[in-house]
Amino acid sequence: MRKLYSFFAALCFVAMPQPVLADDWTYDFEDFSTVYGDHYANSSFDVTLNGLTWHCHGVSYSKYEDYDWFNGTQSMELYGESKKDRNTGPEISVFQLITPRDIGTVSFKIHEYNLHPASVGSQVDWIVEWSQDGSTWTKVGDSFQAGPDVQTIEREVNHCDAYVRIVRADYATFDYKSVTSNNKITNFDDFTITDVKTGPTAPTLTVSKTDVDFGSMTMGKSKMDTVTVKYSGVEGADKPSYELVGIDAASFQYTVSQTAVGEDSLFITATAQHSGTVAAAINVAYGNLTAGISLSVFGTKPRPNILFSGGEGTEESPYLISSKEDLLELSDIVDKDSTDFAGKYFLMTNSIDLKSVSQFTPIGNQLRGAGVENMRYFRGYFDGGGYTITGLKENYESGLSVGLFGIIYDATIKNLTLASSTVKGSSAVGGLVGLSIGNSTIENCRVASDVTVSGAAFVAGICASAFLEGKLTISQCVNAATVTGGYAAGVISANQQDGTTIERCGNQGVITVSSYDGGGVVALSDYASTNILNCYNTGSVTFDGTQQFGGGILGRVHYYLSDEDNTKVRVENCYNAAVLTANGYDSVLAPVIPANNVVPADDGYDTNRLTVKNCFYASDLSESSESVLGVTPMTSDAMKDASFLTLLNQDNPVQYWVFKDGENQGYPVPEGSTDISAVKEVTEDGKYGIRVVDGTISVDGAVGSYEIYDVNGQRVSPSVTTPGIYIVKIATDKGMRAVKIMKR
Repeated sequence: MRKLYSFFAALCFVAMPQPVLADDWTYDFEDFSTVYGDHYANSSFDVTLNGLTWHCHGVSYSKYEDYDWFNGTQSMELYGESKKDRNTGPEISVFQLITPRDIGTVSFKIHEYNLHPASVGSQVDWIVEWSQDGSTWTKVGDSFQAGPDVQTIEREVNHCDAYVRIVRADYATFDYKSVTSNNKITNFDDFTITDVKTGPTAPTLTVSKTDVDFGSMTMGKSKMDTVTVKYSGVEGADKPSYELVGIDAASFQYTVSQTAVGEDSLFITATAQHSGTVAAAINVAYGNLTAGISLSVFGTKPRPNILFSGGEGTEESPYLISSKEDLLELSDIVDKDSTDFAGKYFLMTNSIDLKSVSQFTPIGNQLRGAGVENMRYFRGYFDGGGYTITGLKENYESGLSVGLFGIIYDATIKNLTLASSTVKGSSAVGGLVGLSIGNSTIENCRVASDVTVSGAAFVAGICASAFLEGKLTISQCVNAATVTGGYAAGVISANQQDGTTIERCGNQGVITVSSYDGGGVVALSDYASTNILNCYNTGSVTFDGTQQFGGGILGRVHYYLSDEDNTKVRVENCYNAAVLTANGYDSVLAPVIPANNVVPADDGYDTNRLTVKNCFYASDLSESSESVLGVTPMTSDAMKDASFLTLLNQDNPVQYWVFKDGENQGYPVPEGSTDISAVKEVTEDGKYGIRVVDGTISVDGAVGSYEIYDVNGQRVSPSVTTPGIYIVKIATDKGMRAVKIMKR
């Protein structure tokens, strides 16, 4: 029996990875192409180099002198992005020691791969990590990135029987499973690992679990789990700090208990507050070391007949949209059941990430083909609650009516932001809405700069087209997305509804009009009366076709020549401060609207059919002038001056136009709310007369004090020198009185 036990123990000893207690280890990769064998860039494999075995994924070699910048002819390539192994599946790119040994200092050289320069964003940040057990890893030092010069990277570990690896700095959050190509190569060369030295060891921060999945639980129920955190070696830091983050952070709680020197226990409780995936994270920081603990739970409905995350669909108790699953449920019901939710109310209670959904079906759409019979509508009231939807992916190259909402009908969409998304279709392609029918409203919505919207025709950041009966109102919306296609525009591509109004909206995104006509705010008013009020464009508009019409605000007006046509287009209090470029020939561009594509008349054009009032453009950014009446050229610097606010606000009942720090390149935005509809104009004299004497604003006969405010609501001195509109608030014996004045 003793012999058998001894044999078994010896066998176990041989089978386990044995520590290498060696002197310094070096490898210069000069024979790497030979030992690499028949693997390929996205293989997952192990390779032994000078006695140490390394695990590799996203690893290849350069076998030419031009790719070994220090000595010899070979170096190792490590791919920042590497697609999955055809046999073993996806894995993060890594070069990882799997033979434990005493590790003192780790050093190596890096250089950007010639075809993947850092200057164009083709390099990633890497980190060195060490581990005592090969599964729990701690970062050593700062992240690093290759550039056009050779860099020597050196990190102190000083731990016995340890492991080391090189991995992307963002590996904990990088979505490596969705990578479809090998890219972003960094060259590594001349590795050295020294033996353990006397001196400080590398600080340690480890967590027993990096991913805590509570599984499925009924909404409102709770579960608890425990994570152990171990730490040591950071001077001046007694304990780690903990932070709960994420869109569903309110669904998790934690307490910390120190269970030993250098060891904490986190007691984490999860409560499924809505249906579907509930996710958050705990960030752990110890000196310059960090670790993350991902938290997730899947909430299930207590009864199968409950829609979404609850609610009754009334204004008082709206349906609650709190998760990816809720949005998918809404999309599915509208698409497959043809339920339009007419008169029903929805409220988002969280920001929602759709990145795991490879192809989202627009809420309402026309993906089954042309014709009214193939339309699916959304007819409810959708309040985004000020939250954001990210990760939307729609790729329907032949699809009609594509967007987060493909088709809305007598619907309201408000208080919503779309970010980090891609929307692609054929015709009627919008970031938020593809096609609007009936009396619909889109209000206080934004499409962010990391969104792309593209299609063959009728493409826009906010809403592609307004069509059939009714009229659309788009108010207080901003597009910053990149928009590409025919009839492209920032806010709406084409309006075909009489009475549609676009007000207090702006485009900050880059617009490329591949064909037909285009505009910064509106591409086409199509045989319909359109109102464009208090809008702006600060995004460049490029026309790649031929014989196109384009304007910074409105691109083109289609009209009938008959006397019975009552089409009227009104553009008021708008400005364009962006460059319009025509790459084709015979295109007609104007900074606001091209005059020669509107209704002709004996004196140029019919001003009853097109009314342009109090509009402006940056003359130093425009290669063409504006021949439409009611448009004034200014310099771009003048448009960033407070006096420009006075010009834009002079006919408004509310001081819409304001400056906001860090927004819109310093140009004004129509986001103010100071209501001056009840104030009276300045009087020459009288009991409460207001005068400007030697440049100072004063009040005659004021019983009490008075204060002076600019149009942004900021209090100013009576001796303010800048011309403009001001509000004087006077304390009288009958209460406060507000008077609007213009200081010239």
